[in-house]
Amino acid sequence: MSDDLALARKIMLERGASLVVVRDGDILFIGRSGGLKDLAKIALGEPSLLEGSSIADRVVGKAAALIFSMNRAKAVYASLISSYGLEELQKSRIRVSYERLVPYIEAPGGGICPFEKLVLGFGDPREAYRRLLEKFEEVFGRL
Repeated sequence: MSDDLALARKIMLERGASLVVVRDGDILFIGRSGGLKDLAKIALGEPSLLEGSSIADRVVGKAAALIFSMNRAKAVYASLISSYGLEELQKSRIRVSYERLVPYIEAPGGGICPFEKLVLGFGDPREAYRRLLEKFEEVFGRL
């Protein structure tokens, strides 16, 4: 595990964060909102924050992995990752480590997470990313 990824993981665990972004030893973002709200905030407002960064995230499904890959993250640590998220990160040659692998990310009420389900329907990652950003704006508004 790289120094930046180890730092991101450490900060996430010590501070009870849900998302931590680190680049070159600098902590760029600490999020605590859970779900995809913090990641939506970054993707909609400052996606360049992810470029070349190491990210620790509590839950990584295909939607989160797509955001990381489209914005050229360097490495990802996940407490929980879906097989779809893992496949996306590996396909994009992003270093990944995780604690637990599950078939898919489950929605709070059961079934597959609606964001993961949304991006599974696209063959073109750019189109999936565009649609995901539209859905973020629809669900979260301008953060």
